[in-house]
Amino acid sequence: MTIGDNGTILTSTDGTTWTSRTSGTSNDFLDVTYGNSTFVAVGNSGTILTSSDGTGWTTRTSGTTENLLGVDYGMSTFVAVGKNGTILTSADGITWTSRASGTTNHLTGFDYGNSIFVAVGYSGLILTSTDGITWTSRTSSTSIRLTGVDYKE
Repeated sequence: MTIGDNGTILTSTDGTTWTSRTSGTSNDFLDVTYGNSTFVAVGNSGTILTSSDGTGWTTRTSGTTENLLGVDYGMSTFVAVGKNGTILTSADGITWTSRASGTTNHLTGFDYGNSIFVAVGYSGLILTSTDGITWTSRTSSTSIRLTGVDYKE
């Protein structure tokens, strides 16, 4: 599956042939993940859509208008992060709860691995969490914008 601008969702069973799917939104998608038998796509203006099969999509209420820049699944929890320190969590992808990040910096990179969520962002920001609910700021050796993170076991 791939996502993109203007509500674009494409799926493929072989990586060669791709099929366009109807998302029902013109908002840009910025990240997608899969967990608990559910796809979750996030994007601009707090957009969250879910799908059980990647073909039919349902819009969910995020409770924010901030752009959501990343989403991942771990510890039986979906976590989405975005602009102005936005962090949302959901057990099912349907109901979302806002969490305190302790920052107003944009969270521009996000990953889950080795039982830890890691979010990075502006001003060298690094946040970690073991449950997606409580976040700890970590010291980095830079004040530049961090834009991506890949953290695996």
